Amino acid sequence: MVISELALAPLPEIRPRRLPPLSQLGALATIALLLLGSIGAADAHAHLKSASPPVDGVVAAAPGEVTVTFTEKLEAKLSSLVVTDKGGRAVSTGEVRLAAGGDGKTLAVTVPVLPAGTYTVQWTAASVDTHKTTGSFSFAVKP
Repeated sequence: MVISELALAPLPEIRPRRLPPLSQLGALATIALLLLGSIGAADAHAHLKSASPPVDGVVAAAPGEVTVTFTEKLEAKLSSLVVTDKGGRAVSTGEVRLAAGGDGKTLAVTVPVLPAGTYTVQWTAASVDTHKTTGSFSFAVKP
C-alpha cells in the first residue's frame, strides 16, 4: 500500500464505551473528593484574627510593639509588618519576627514611642505553606 492510499482509506468508527453503573458512581465519588480536597486547601491562607493595638482602636499610651495574630502558622521571613504615620512614613523599627512564646501565628514589630496621632499597620502574612494574604488597619494614640 502506498502512503497516498493510506491517507484516503476510511478510518474505523470509534464508539465511546459506557461505564457500568458502579464505575460511574466511583468516578463521581472521586470527582467529589477532589473538589472537597481543593476547598480545604483554600483554608490554608492566614487571615487576620486579632491585633494589638486593636484594629481601628484608640489607645491611651503608645505601644512598644505592634502584634498581629493570624489564623494559621506563619513563615516570618516571607511575612511583613510595617507601621506608618499619617504622612505614610514608616515608624516601625527592627525586623518582623514571630512573637515570643506564641504558637507561630503572631507577628511582632518594634515601634518607638509614638506621639499622639493615627497610624496604619500594613501586613503581608505568609503561612507555612507559603500562601500569602495582605491587608491593613489603623489605630490611634490619644493625645
